[in-house]
Amino acid sequence: MNLGTPPAPEERASATGLLRAVALYIEARGRLLHIEGQEAGSRLTNLSGMFMLAFAAFGIGWMLAAPALVYIIAESNGWHWTRVALAGAGIHLFLGLLLLAGLKSRLRGMQLFGESLNQLSRDREWLTRNKND
Repeated sequence: MNLGTPPAPEERASATGLLRAVALYIEARGRLLHIEGQEAGSRLTNLSGMFMLAFAAFGIGWMLAAPALVYIIAESNGWHWTRVALAGAGIHLFLGLLLLAGLKSRLRGMQLFGESLNQLSRDREWLTRNKND
């Protein structure tokens, strides 16, 4: 056994082909991950931006309107303003819980990096099939 002999040309070509295939595979997966990362970032940025703007608009609007509405309702019905304010607070807390439940279901349904995960699953299946051969 001579360790100094160079490998045969067909062995060298086979190893080169394997390395090239692995490099192309890694490059393809990297591109897919990059594309899906940009898409996920865009989705999350849009979602968080919309949430912040909506939160600010509702907050400012209700801070301005709530005292006036409490006064109008209390005066028109002859109730004390504190009871009207507590009822309004209860309604707002209930609506807030409903909105949080809706946000939670949307976040749960949002799938990020879906195609990358599908491709990795296919790769695992292919490797298990070829491993058994």
